[in-house]
Amino acid sequence: MKNAYPVQLAEYARQRDVLETPAFAWWVPYVIKKRQRIISKTKSKYWTRTHKFGIRLPHSVEEALAIDNENGDALWLDAICKEMKNVRVAFEEYDGNISDLVRYKKLDMHMIFDVNMGENFRRKARLVADGHKTDSPATITYSSVVSRDSVRIALTIAALNLSL
Repeated sequence: MKNAYPVQLAEYARQRDVLETPAFAWWVPYVIKKRQRIISKTKSKYWTRTHKFGIRLPHSVEEALAIDNENGDALWLDAICKEMKNVRVAFEEYDGNISDLVRYKKLDMHMIFDVNMGENFRRKARLVADGHKTDSPATITYSSVVSRDSVRIALTIAALNLSL
């Protein structure tokens, strides 16, 4: 079992609080540290990329507006306005008490910026929810959207599982 699924077994041992038993005492910290080292080495390319096709990419709305100000145009502002117009239909204003809402959870959002080469270097802005800050149920094992970095992490963990 340790050889087949080391990361899952280490997480299970930590959740069940059996780390003091001789079978897990030395092994679990080793596997968890190794997994953390692998994950920490992978960085999201979005946050490290500063330019695309020679065009500076902002990482916040304020930075996008500052870039527009420097360039003397409104390309990023137009992209932000277009995105907000498109997503506005998904939201409605609530005037009542928030505590009256059933299963209400505040969720932060941020903008992701990109440049499309095929559309004459059109600037794109996408409003996304910070879903990584919320607790997901343990029963969820399916992700409808997978990034390249997620696949790399999964393959690295799979390689880790095979090597132990």
